Amino acid sequence: MLQWPQMALFLLAALLLTHAPPALADDDAHGEVRNVWVQVAPPHRGIVRALTEGARCPVVRFDGRRERMRLRAAPDRDFDIRVCESEVPEGTRRIRVAGRDLEPVSLRPRRIAVLGDTGCRLKKGGTPDAGFQACNDPEDWEFAKVAKQIAEWEPDLIIQTGDYIYREQPCPDTADCGCAGSPYNSAGLRLETWNADYFDVAGPMLEAAPMVFVRGDHEKCERAGGGFFRFLYPLAQDVCSDFTAPYALDFEGLQLVVMDTIYADDTVAKPLEVIAQYSSDFEVVRELVTRDTWLLSHRPIWAFRPFVKAADLDMSNGCRNLVRPHAAVTSKPKNVSVQTALTASSLRGRLPKGVELVLTGHVHLSEALGFTGGRPPEMLSGRGGTLLLPAPDESLVGERIPDDPLTGEYVIESLIVTGDHGFMGLRKRRHGWRAEMLDVEGQRLARCRFGDEPLRCKKD
Repeated sequence: MLQWPQMALFLLAALLLTHAPPALADDDAHGEVRNVWVQVAPPHRGIVRALTEGARCPVVRFDGRRERMRLRAAPDRDFDIRVCESEVPEGTRRIRVAGRDLEPVSLRPRRIAVLGDTGCRLKKGGTPDAGFQACNDPEDWEFAKVAKQIAEWEPDLIIQTGDYIYREQPCPDTADCGCAGSPYNSAGLRLETWNADYFDVAGPMLEAAPMVFVRGDHEKCERAGGGFFRFLYPLAQDVCSDFTAPYALDFEGLQLVVMDTIYADDTVAKPLEVIAQYSSDFEVVRELVTRDTWLLSHRPIWAFRPFVKAADLDMSNGCRNLVRPHAAVTSKPKNVSVQTALTASSLRGRLPKGVELVLTGHVHLSEALGFTGGRPPEMLSGRGGTLLLPAPDESLVGERIPDDPLTGEYVIESLIVTGDHGFMGLRKRRHGWRAEMLDVEGQRLARCRFGDEPLRCKKD
């Protein structure tokens, strides 16, 4: 039988337990949490995000400390899922959400994976990369392979250069295109589309390393922009906007400046309000750039898109466009709008001296271009899973695109192109960087060096 002092202690403990807040358990929502990842927000903050079907946000564990994640976006008609986030405390070594371990942002990333244009193409058009991809066939839509290979490559940082959602029209029911039952980005199906086109297959990559998400033209407000701002935009805003300001991500020995170029027309310099906006954005870029800077955007500044005349495309099978045998594949320079905006700015056609690389996507292959005239090289990585383009002729070396407004010298000094699905792996060297264009099996297709010398590339 308990004595009075013991009874008093027992009653006090019971009272405290009755009124104590519920314990934070990091396993209280394992089955409800769909996706988790860490992304980089300016200037160098780690943000951990989670998508949950539960009634409340899950718990995140930073080393030995636990906290309930805060709500970023509540479920609605188009996105019936809860988006939660927490800022990663400085000095954190381990992050755990719903039984999954995540990596904090590294101050000195030495292995950086770059991919873009990952979604499964479901859209008619008159270009070689238009049509209806076999989304149900992982041998045709290979984003799952790319995501897995990136995770196995063990990067410190992953950069995605935009265009996450390509399912924009219903799969034809008149032909066996391999996409039957696929959702597409329409009202009421937007969460299903984001899950099918991105989150259901990107998991291994999202959990492998912190992410930098660049907005693509498929993430315009009239397309998939609502999902981009809700899920992937690094700042507090979760409502779609046509234009966003450039921002910088600062690492030790490397700066990434992200510029939103999604409304720039590839082949003509209009409308004028877009040119004025991007010219103003280049002024912001000028103020942000320090040294050892990579300028990130979706649309290229200087690059080429392969072009095939409509008469040389076979569009008769109802699924995808095929380039006829012996068709002439030419190239068109891109991006006229961005080039015009850069020339109209106080930079007068030249990027700030601290920019050592332009890194983009948009064109459905990989390109690495080196220039004379003091311009930094540009690399494209747009072969993450969507329908690919035929590779352009590498004899473009020596062409001018366009004349430099100051010196008249704007010549392509080197160009290398690869067209298989895959990603780009960048490794820090003692001086400069080494880039490798890798396929879905991790095999190297080409390699380049830049940073401490002019761009130099060769195919394997």
